[in-house]
Amino acid sequence: MRLRQLECFRALMLHGTMTRAAELLGMSQPGISTMIAGLEHETGLNLFLRRGGRLQPTPEAKLFYVEAARALEAAENAARVAAEIRSGRRGHLAIAAYPSISISLLPRLLSQFARNKPELQIKIITRNSATVRELISTQQFDLAIAELPLDYPTSHMEVFSYECACMLPHAHPLAKLKQITPDDLDGVPFVTLFRGDPIYQQLASAFSEYGARWNVVAETEFFSTACQLVAEGRGVGIVDPVVSKPFTEGLAIRPFKPKIQYQIAILSPTHEAPSQMAQDFAKLLRRGLRG
Repeated sequence: MRLRQLECFRALMLHGTMTRAAELLGMSQPGISTMIAGLEHETGLNLFLRRGGRLQPTPEAKLFYVEAARALEAAENAARVAAEIRSGRRGHLAIAAYPSISISLLPRLLSQFARNKPELQIKIITRNSATVRELISTQQFDLAIAELPLDYPTSHMEVFSYECACMLPHAHPLAKLKQITPDDLDGVPFVTLFRGDPIYQQLASAFSEYGARWNVVAETEFFSTACQLVAEGRGVGIVDPVVSKPFTEGLAIRPFKPKIQYQIAILSPTHEAPSQMAQDFAKLLRRGLRG
């Protein structure tokens, strides 16, 4: 049986005349008649009787119509879903990302991306960067975002580099400076990332190079937490200029020398080609990460 035969059969069941069925389906009456004759031959059923110029469905036709309608509905649903996938209205995105980007930038970009995609299903897996790096080997995501360095280079990787800036309360005496160096921060209470983080190591080298005393009063895992500690007056710190921007509202941001580099990467699995949905979102994500 062909779907077109079932469509002709449904039109006749609903409207009762060859003329109306032909109009609805854009076919000729002989074409409708041929389709029904072929369907009767293939099913071995007598589907219609002619009564007073109209086609009257047989009891067998009424029984067959229930299943024929279901088959057509399933086919039409499949065609509709295919069209939605093709147009980008339907699909899914699974993204593994570290917390600072998962809290603000990623939800904002995903909401923008999903605005005209009512059937899009989103899953955000939020872990620290070390765990995101471990998840790479499972390849159970469309995209991942992690801080560098990476110990598991088993994915396609696109790197984004930033120069960190100094963040401090607006009322802080150093906020009047146009640029801040370790000399300016000699002995000043400082909030930094954990000791094992590359940022910590770069800062330690910078203060040592300048011969300045690095007065670390708090260590934290994420820039977002460091921003809040600075906002509460616990000290000053440094921060990346793009991903953490939403957390620096109300803080003074000044260039910091020497350069402290912060790097993150978009990772995509290597075992299969990315979906069109993942490729489209990656374009928006790249623009967001470029600031």
